[in-house]
Amino acid sequence: MPELSIIAPTMNEPDAPKTILELVRSFGKSAEIIVIDKSNEKNRKELVRTGARVITQSSSGYENALMEGFRAARGGIISTIDPDGTYSVEDFRRVVSAVASGKADFVSGNRFGKLHRGAMTPTIAFGNKFLTWLYRLLYKQRIHDGLSGSFAMTRKAFESIREEETYRAGTLFFEIELARRGFKLVDIPISYRPRVGSTSQISRAKPVYGMNIARHTIRFARDYNPLLLFGSIGLVLIILGIVVGAFVISNYLYTGTLNEIGRALIAFMLVVLGFLSILGGLILDLLLRVEKELLKRR
Repeated sequence: MPELSIIAPTMNEPDAPKTILELVRSFGKSAEIIVIDKSNEKNRKELVRTGARVITQSSSGYENALMEGFRAARGGIISTIDPDGTYSVEDFRRVVSAVASGKADFVSGNRFGKLHRGAMTPTIAFGNKFLTWLYRLLYKQRIHDGLSGSFAMTRKAFESIREEETYRAGTLFFEIELARRGFKLVDIPISYRPRVGSTSQISRAKPVYGMNIARHTIRFARDYNPLLLFGSIGLVLIILGIVVGAFVISNYLYTGTLNEIGRALIAFMLVVLGFLSILGGLILDLLLRVEKELLKRR
C-alpha cells in the first residue's frame, strides 16, 4: 500500500500536465498519483505522458470527481490538489505532512495565508470568507478557508464518508461530513497564485453555486448544532416580536386606545414562535447528545 494517494481533478487546464509532473518528481514512489480527468482527447494525451494514472471521470461535478478518485485510492493518507497552476506543490507537501504528523484528521490549505494579487476577485474572496464564517459558526471548526482545493485526510476519515452521497458544496462537502462525524479539522496558511490561461471549471454561475453551498451548510447544521441554529432563529423572531410590540405600546400610550390589534397579534405570535424555536433547539440538542453518548458506549 502506498503511503500517500494524490488525486488531481482536471478539465482542460493547460497547466495540469506541468503540475502533475512536478508532483511525480516531488513525491516519487512514496505516492500514487491519480488524475480524474474530463478533458478533451488532446489534453488527456498530455496527462497520460506524465506517468500518472489517468481515469476518465464518469460523473459530473467537482465533488464527484474527488470522490471517484478517493474511492480508487489505496494510500494511508488521501489528498488532493487542483493542478491548475494556482497551488504550490511545496505548500501541498506541508498540508500532507500535517496529517502524517497527526496534527488533525483533515488538513486543508488556507489560501488567504498568502493570497497573491489578482488570484481571487473581491467578489469571490468575499463569498469564500462568508461561507467559511458560516461554517465556522455552525460547526465550531478552526477553518479559515472552507473552499480550498488543497487538502489531505487520514484513511479512517475518508472511510467514514466513502458511501456518502455527494452534494454541491465544494470542499465544504468533506468538511461538513467529517465535522458531523467528530473528526478534527484544521487548516494551515499556503500561497495562492493567479490562474493562467484558463477559467475556473467548478461552476460558471458562482452566485448560484455559493447559495447552494450556504443551503447545504445550514441544512446539515440541523443535525450537528441544532441549538445554535434554532436558537438563533428563535432569538431573531423574539426581537422582531418585541420591536412590533413596541410600536403597538407606543401607539396605545399616545392615543389611549388599543387600535393596533393586528400588529399586537403578530407581535405575540413572533415571540411565541421564537420561544418554541429555542425550545425545539434545546430538545434536539439534548437528543443529539444522548445519541452521541450511546454511540460512544457501543
